[in-house]
Amino acid sequence: MRITVIAPFLEHKDGIPRVAEELLKRICEASQVESVSILARQGIDFISPSILANEKTSLVRIGRFLTARTMIELIKLYRESDIVIFFAPPWDVLDPLQALYIFSFLIKHGILPRSKWVQVVHDFIPYIFSEDGSQGTRTMKLFNTFQKHFRDIPSKYVAVSQSTKNDAMHYWNLPADRIAVIHNGPFVAPHAPRTNFGSKMILMVSDISPRKNHVRLIKAFEVVHRRYESPPELVIVGRMRTLIPELKNKVQSVIEQNKNIKITFTGYLTDSEILTLYQEADVFVYPSLYEGFGLPVLEAMACGCPVIASNVSSLPEVVDKAGILVDPYNVEELAQAMITVLEDDDLKREMSRKSIAQAQKFSWEKAAEQLLTVCVQAMQDPGPSARR
Repeated sequence: MRITVIAPFLEHKDGIPRVAEELLKRICEASQVESVSILARQGIDFISPSILANEKTSLVRIGRFLTARTMIELIKLYRESDIVIFFAPPWDVLDPLQALYIFSFLIKHGILPRSKWVQVVHDFIPYIFSEDGSQGTRTMKLFNTFQKHFRDIPSKYVAVSQSTKNDAMHYWNLPADRIAVIHNGPFVAPHAPRTNFGSKMILMVSDISPRKNHVRLIKAFEVVHRRYESPPELVIVGRMRTLIPELKNKVQSVIEQNKNIKITFTGYLTDSEILTLYQEADVFVYPSLYEGFGLPVLEAMACGCPVIASNVSSLPEVVDKAGILVDPYNVEELAQAMITVLEDDDLKREMSRKSIAQAQKFSWEKAAEQLLTVCVQAMQDPGPSARR
């Protein structure tokens, strides 16, 4: 099987680029894979040397925007490959207003008959939280354009959760049999269950944007703080993705009205620094209003940290019965869940054991194996004209 991989490969990897590389490492090692061609944008992308060291891989550098040379490279790869995997929406890599329309025309009219397109979908944030700063009206337009003109071209879709599959069926009207659910793996290997607690640290790891629900978390933590003479600390790790005036005002008022309240915004931290926090925190809290998957939750569980998460979107799939699921809109319920965990060390130890067991159900090896199975299925697809 000859595979071409298309994804953003930024040097400082998180989210989609990191998922793509983890899967790519395993795909390159598979016996049924003959070669892997990796598209990289000149001056933008950085592929980990360990991947390029594999004799099966080759690097094809292209410009960020469509040129005649770029188009020739893409057509050549498409014709020579068995499978093209888009690990991200196409517009995250190629200029959508030109490249997508041209590719659509060439594929629909049989000019590019060789490859089969496998499209990975991570979430549908623009439809659900358009106010999220990483999205906006342009991204919504691109999602709608893809749904209208290109949704029939990929032979198979891969959704990172059943929740995302449901969204794809709802927002893009995709049939269920064209979408496979393949869960991500954790970026850290599952540890041994933890037995020692007592830091009184409540941890959240997430970039700051409206859907991450930081305002309600601060409100819930204020309730928790007022319960104790020696109060816990709330540590929030992550970049400010979107400026949220309500959050700034709430934090300021909470600090003014609550003596010695401990709220720390760390900003960006390295993987090793975050790993240390997972291993120290008494409880990890993730009250997000919407997630395509929820990798920080899986990471926390892999480290044996007790988890409280939202009972919406994909998070129940990740947490299952290993943690406590709460209504993210209910401040009192979130506060009570934190109090319950903080006050019961036996519960923490039980949750740690369950978290490790749950995290062990997810792995990049399993995900890569499932992805290759989807690729084999895609190669048998008759094409967009036959599906209509």
